Amino acid sequence: MLEKELKSRVLVSIAISPVILLVALPNINAPFYIGFVYIFFILLTSIILFEVFRMFESKYFYIPKFKKMLFVVFSIVSIIVLSSTSLISTSSGNFTIDLGSVFIVFLSTFVVIVFINLVISSINTSKHNYLIVDSIFSTLSLYIVISLGSMLSLKLIDIENNTFFLAFSMGVGWFSEAGGLIIGRLIGRVKLSFLASPNKTLEGTIGMFVFGIAGGLIFKLITELIGYQSHIFIKSYWEVVVISVLVVVFCIFGDIIESLIKRFFDYKDSSNILQPLGGVFDVFDGVMFASFGVMIYYFAFVNVI
Repeated sequence: MLEKELKSRVLVSIAISPVILLVALPNINAPFYIGFVYIFFILLTSIILFEVFRMFESKYFYIPKFKKMLFVVFSIVSIIVLSSTSLISTSSGNFTIDLGSVFIVFLSTFVVIVFINLVISSINTSKHNYLIVDSIFSTLSLYIVISLGSMLSLKLIDIENNTFFLAFSMGVGWFSEAGGLIIGRLIGRVKLSFLASPNKTLEGTIGMFVFGIAGGLIFKLITELIGYQSHIFIKSYWEVVVISVLVVVFCIFGDIIESLIKRFFDYKDSSNILQPLGGVFDVFDGVMFASFGVMIYYFAFVNVI
């Protein structure tokens, strides 16, 4: 059973890998490529939001199209705005972005969306309480925006500095998740007390750390074999271990957060677009949050060097 599931997962992963690699690996500082990257993340944001809409509507009630569009527009605008924080550290010449201004624009956009949704809810005459929609999706959209905004920021940093923070986050994150699945299914016995993700085991979690660190070390070894060097990107093997552990920790919590969302909506998978992997949200849940962790690391330690 495990062998059949792993084979199906590998086949689907191979099918989607060309697009993922095209986003994660090349660092082409040209308008056509940067445009492609933005389009990818805009589509990714939209698909994940509509997966959440679908789960919500199946359990609760219909969400007006105008409300859906508001959340989608807010999310797309916000990830573009938040990703400009990367220009603080990757500015060329005299061009910089003020961090305070970025967050003022982001928070102002969020406040406007919340008020518009509250107005719509207050004048709606149906029996449904759309304040539930407002509160749930305001929270979820913030989570999705910050996570995907971090991924886009890492990519822009990579393009400007010829680094591979996004590729590292995604590679280590998915490698650790595969390791956790394999070890958990083979020898997992001790259940962890995660209400949102009751199938997680201690052995599987340890497997995630082992595979994640191994994946990070392999990534570092490959960069050395091809002669790649950078003064800001994983300069030592100790740094590889630290960032790999950080990625795995955030991956674990990203998976638990998405499991909490699905459990609330009584869904096993966010959708069936990428079966047997599940939906797009299922595939990116861990690496989304891991990218946020790497962004924290970058601005706290790398950007000050």
